[in-house]
Parts: sequence; C-alpha cells; structure tokens
Amino acid sequence: MSTSSPVPKKNPTPASASPATTARSQAAPREKTGGYGFLIFLAIGLLALAGLLYFFGIVPRFAAKADLDHEQAINNQRIVIYATARLAAPKIELPLPGTLEAFQQASIYARTNGYVKRWLVDIGDLVHEGDLLAELDTPDVDKQLSQAKATAEQAKAARDIAQIAADRWNLMVKQHAVAQEDADEKNATFSEAKATLDADEANVGQLTVLENFKRIVAPFTGTITYRNIEVGNLVSIPNGSNATSTGTTELYRIAQTDPLRLYVNVPEANAPSIQPGVEADLLVPAYPERVFHGEVVRSAGSVDITSRTLLTEIRVPNPDGTLLPGTFAEVRLNLVDGAPAILIPANTLIVNASGTQVAMVVNDDGQDKIHFLPVKVGRDFGTEVEIIQDLKEGDRLVTNPPSDLTEGTVVTAKPLPKPATPAAPTNTAMKP
Repeated sequence: MSTSSPVPKKNPTPASASPATTARSQAAPREKTGGYGFLIFLAIGLLALAGLLYFFGIVPRFAAKADLDHEQAINNQRIVIYATARLAAPKIELPLPGTLEAFQQASIYARTNGYVKRWLVDIGDLVHEGDLLAELDTPDVDKQLSQAKATAEQAKAARDIAQIAADRWNLMVKQHAVAQEDADEKNATFSEAKATLDADEANVGQLTVLENFKRIVAPFTGTITYRNIEVGNLVSIPNGSNATSTGTTELYRIAQTDPLRLYVNVPEANAPSIQPGVEADLLVPAYPERVFHGEVVRSAGSVDITSRTLLTEIRVPNPDGTLLPGTFAEVRLNLVDGAPAILIPANTLIVNASGTQVAMVVNDDGQDKIHFLPVKVGRDFGTEVEIIQDLKEGDRLVTNPPSDLTEGTVVTAKPLPKPATPAAPTNTAMKP
C-alpha cells in the first residue's frame, strides 16, 4: 500500500487576467498614500490662515480696543496745567529803594555876638576847608577883650609887687629880722595875686577866641547848600531853646558831595549775604540811561526787630557832582547766595484756612495724582515767589488750581505752554 504525501494546492492564476488589471492592482497602494499628504497640506494651510487671521485681524482689534479704553480713561481724568519749580540763580539782584545823602553835612552857626560885616559865598558854591565864608563885626566882644587885657595887666602888676614883698620878707626871716608869721602873710598875698592874674589871662584867652570867631570859615571841603545871612544881620550865640529868638543863628549849611552815602534796609533773608565790598548799581530817575556804581561799606550788624531788616550803608563816588544829595535812587545789590532759594510762579499758591500750600503733581504707580503740600513763602518778586523750604527743583505744581481739587485725585498733567515768540514785523509798504 503506497502512502502519498498531500500536495499543497496552488491558486491558479486566471488565464483571463490581463496586464492592465495587473497594473491597477499594483498602483492602488500608491493612490492611498497621496491622499494622506493632501490632507496634511490642507491642515497646515488652514492653520497658517488661522494664524494670519489672528495676528492681522483679531490682535489689532484687541490693541485698538485697549488704546480706546486707555484714551477714554484719560479723557475721564482731570486735566491740569503745571509749572516746574526752579532754582534761583546763585547771584541775585536785590532791588531796594534809597535816598542819597551827603557824606557829611554841617550847619554853621555864629560862635560870637555881632553883626554881619560881609558874606563871600552863596548856595551851590564849592568851598575848601578853611575858606572864609563870612566876616562879622563884633564891637561888644572887642571892648570886652580890651577891658580884659587891661584887667590882666593890673593883675600882673599886683602880682609882681606881691612877689617882691614876699621875697623880701622871706629873706628877713632867714636873717631872723621878722617873724615867720609876717613872711607867711606876704607869701599868701603873692599867691592870691598870681591866681587873680591867671583868671584874668584866661578871660583874655576866652574873649580872644570869641573874637576870632568873627571870621566864619568852612569846616571841610564841600558845597554850600543853604544860606541865611545878609549884611547887617544881628547874629548871636545859640542858647538852647532860645537859639532863634534874637538875630540869625544858622548862617550856612555845607555838604560834602563826593562821595555820597545811601542807606537801605536789606530784608532779613538776605542779611547773611551783606558784606563790605558787595557791589551796588544805582538807577536815578534824572538819568534813566545811566547806571551809577557803589559798594557796601558797613551794616548795622543787627536786624531791626520791627521791620526785620538790616540797615546797610552804601558809598557812591561822585567826582563830577552829577548826583545830588536828597535824590531818590533804586539800588540793585549784586548778592551771591550760598544756598539759592526755590522760585515758583505766584499763581501756584493756594491760600485758605489751612494756610499757604501748593498742589503738587506726583507720580504714584504710574499715575499722576494731586498732593497738597504746605509751604513757607519768602520774598515776593511779583510773578514769582521764593519758597524757603520743602520744595526742590523740578517739582510739578498746578497753576491756578481749582477749588474742587482734592488730595489723591488722578489727573492728566500737561506742562505750561511756552509763550509764543512774536513774529518779526513785515514790511507791508507797497513797492512803486
């Protein structure tokens, strides 16, 4: 019995299968792979389009909305105009009023009784020290002087006789011819005669001085500013409250006009800057185009408790006599301030029941807010005022602050616009 192994069956290839059919069957997998690539490409394109739509469509809209909200928030805020505090210049010009005065001035009175014999100078005349101004006729003094001289001669003769007697009696005392008591009496008589002579000679000297006063001379070089003397006037020595009751007393008034002096009252805040040698410029109404120069020579060294000012003397050279005593002058002191003050516009001050304060614009977490700060005001310069403490350079201060402005208010701060520069004038004349 024969055993045969099973033979595997093979799928017969249909005879009718054509080559085209075979080609399609081989290409089918390739078509399936190309479809997936198209879908991936389409997805990438859609994603790119969505990104473009987001970045160029949605993002700008969000940004525009944010800008609109920010602008609306700004529009809803208070708008204030501010000016900045500035530091004053280290060298300041302090204007003060003053009156020019003669460096020295004297009223000339008669020192003897008599009548005006002649006068030689008048107002406006320049005289030098020792120049003769007037001459008096003094008959009474002349007679008194003659009488005093005669009395002095009598006293001198009496003294000589007493001296001879005293010497003789002293000699006899030494010779034991007379008693000592008698010699002492003669010596006393001599001493009395000597004292009488001294008194008479002193009287002669006094009357001689009075007679010399008949020549009225200038006490120093200066200008005659007042004359009250005429030939024949009776002049007499001033006697207290009755000085003008008889005759003419003040004959002349003389003033030294080179240099001149001027006194000004410097505010207490500037007192530390006052030192000898500080320059001063003077403006006089009579000479509007000219500036005169002087300098500080001394100060009182003490602040007046009533006016809170320091009395300061300024010396002004006047060699040509242009400036006249009594003239009003505006003095501008050129001071060097070691600690310059802070200056702010006057229209930033708020004065109410809380005192004097300013509305500052401060930055808090990126926002501008209002903060009220009390201040101490120094000098007032009109459009600007000096602040002594608390403020610093660059602080922003609200100008003309409204009354309803409150602490912490969020504001939109804008700087004070600069004044417009005036346009240059144009020539509108028609050309021929």
